[in-house]
Amino acid sequence: MEIPRIRIDNVDDICVLICYLIYSLGCPLSKSQLAEITSFEDAVNYFDLTTALDKVRSHLCIETDIDGEIIYTNSPNGIKAARELGASLPLSVRQKMFSEAVRVYTRDAMKKKGSFLAVRYIKNADETCIVGITVMDESTAQQKYYVEVTAKDEQEAEDIKHKVKADARTFAKYLDVFFGKQSF
Repeated sequence: MEIPRIRIDNVDDICVLICYLIYSLGCPLSKSQLAEITSFEDAVNYFDLTTALDKVRSHLCIETDIDGEIIYTNSPNGIKAARELGASLPLSVRQKMFSEAVRVYTRDAMKKKGSFLAVRYIKNADETCIVGITVMDESTAQQKYYVEVTAKDEQEAEDIKHKVKADARTFAKYLDVFFGKQSF
């Protein structure tokens, strides 16, 4: 049985999704990153995304041009929309889009910083958190692993984040061993 693809056609829902993604990551996102994230599984039509970005400008999001790249951050109204209306998006949409946002954001951030591991988490309505961990292959600079871990609350998510980052090489080696790509 084929799993149905997610699809968001309503521009107002796309506006909420944009605010939700920026809020959940706790980081600004570029127009190109938003296009890549929302095009995952053809969830959002590019032209609908462009319309939504025009609609959120100045009211829900602040648009900044940094070195020729348009970057979006939430305004206070965007934060409010993400908190209050983000839950109106289906959970499957929020989880898939968050996972894709973590993948895209961490890939780009790691390229800029020369890092091979990044950890982000999102707090769910029930206070649990989803922790996304991306590990890049240091020789090819391609994504090697993306792992999601569920934490009971924000404190546990922070603890997981700090433990993984404190011993990133051991964590990456553990994944290699676990998946049979290397031995101890």
